[in-house]
Amino acid sequence: MKVLVSILLLLLPILCLGQNDTITLKNKDVLVGEIKSVTKGVLTIETPYSDNDFTIKFNEVIQIFVERKCLVVLTDGVRRFGLVRSDAPNSVVITLEDGSTEKYAISDITVLQEVDEKFFNRFKARIDFGLVFTKANNTTKFTLGSAFDYTGEIWLINSSVDLLNSSQDNAERIERIDAEIEGIRLLPNKWYLLAGVGFLSNTEQALDGRVSLSGGFGRLLINTNKLYLGLSTGYNYNVERFVDGSLDKSSSELFFGTNFSMFDFEDIDLETGIKVFPSLSESNRWRVDYDFNVKYDLPLDFYVKLGFTLNYDNQAAVDGNEYDYIINSGIGWEFN
Repeated sequence: MKVLVSILLLLLPILCLGQNDTITLKNKDVLVGEIKSVTKGVLTIETPYSDNDFTIKFNEVIQIFVERKCLVVLTDGVRRFGLVRSDAPNSVVITLEDGSTEKYAISDITVLQEVDEKFFNRFKARIDFGLVFTKANNTTKFTLGSAFDYTGEIWLINSSVDLLNSSQDNAERIERIDAEIEGIRLLPNKWYLLAGVGFLSNTEQALDGRVSLSGGFGRLLINTNKLYLGLSTGYNYNVERFVDGSLDKSSSELFFGTNFSMFDFEDIDLETGIKVFPSLSESNRWRVDYDFNVKYDLPLDFYVKLGFTLNYDNQAAVDGNEYDYIINSGIGWEFN
């Protein structure tokens, strides 16, 4: 009986964890657990002997063994789906679904994410909010941000919703809604196709709502463990409704965009992007959308963030209100 109890005690961590991924570090330490992801130069692993996940700089890892199939993105933009095992220090062998194998340097991996065979387990989400009350002028300000993303082998879906509601005595209420969903179809050699739907409403520009339908293509210029830079271009069609209904209209335009990210700075992520929209249907009209976000990770998947968003339209509905911007901060939670 004592022998049986001893065996059960030895097996308990394994039974509780349900998975035995393994990494070996440069200092020869070995960690066993469940690898959550490799992204932005950081490997996250859950172990049975710790309440919190471990985060380790990926350049400290020399060998990796993953029990479940993974989506792997390499520095040249190549994406692979299969089992990941090291056959020697500083290298990995990826076994693809057809049984063939490919060998790479471990430093070639920029993203590694375990992809569950079940469709709904491929989603992740986040939500954050900010709230301000002041006695002076009875000021109330509320912000809410959320995102919901899907990661597949050749498809990516990114969606977000950001809300702002602000009121105070002797001033007009300020309201803003910014929502977007975008699908990306990955292609060889760092190319991709994209299609999306966006919605913007803000009181500053007397815009009741702008629905935008877009489609185009893009290419990754830089994709490493420290930097990401991508360019995109395409066509955009708008249906716009204003406070003054006589100004309602539809329009078409091109778009040119770029996204830049910097990471591997401890727990800090920085992302910024800009899109320029020269109009095809309206003479001399052009718009600009710009975003800047920095996020600091806290324990238990919480984070604090600071963001800046700018929308510019040189032919806005209200003279003098060509641009609208928002600076927001808040605390949030990320989960998958």
